[in-house]
Amino acid sequence: MYKIERTTIKMNPDHGCRYKELTSALNERQQSDRSYLAACYLLSADEDIFDIAKPYVSFDGINFAAIRMRVKKRFGTYNEYTAIEVGYSLFTWRDCKVNPHEMAQSGPFWLPLVCNALLLQGNAADAEVQE
Repeated sequence: MYKIERTTIKMNPDHGCRYKELTSALNERQQSDRSYLAACYLLSADEDIFDIAKPYVSFDGINFAAIRMRVKKRFGTYNEYTAIEVGYSLFTWRDCKVNPHEMAQSGPFWLPLVCNALLLQGNAADAEVQE
């Protein structure tokens, strides 16, 4: 029999506040959907990404097409785009445009967040705000 292991991902208060704001905009079913939670986790990790994503997260869902286009235009760095592509893939269950090597190169800020999002979507972790 398989052992089910779960972990808790601790978010700092700023990240947690942004995460709660995004998830509270979703409907009840979406709030328990691991794909939505993983996407919101990544979209709320950085204040600039959050500001872009906030208008596109609502009761109707997440408009990743608009978010991806704006992130790509706004950031010259590859790291933000990589994180958003991972979030999009986790949300839509489609093939990711970035490969594992590119994810590994996303830098010391985004790489742990990408890994945490994978755990969230895979139901191996829960997100919690640190006090």
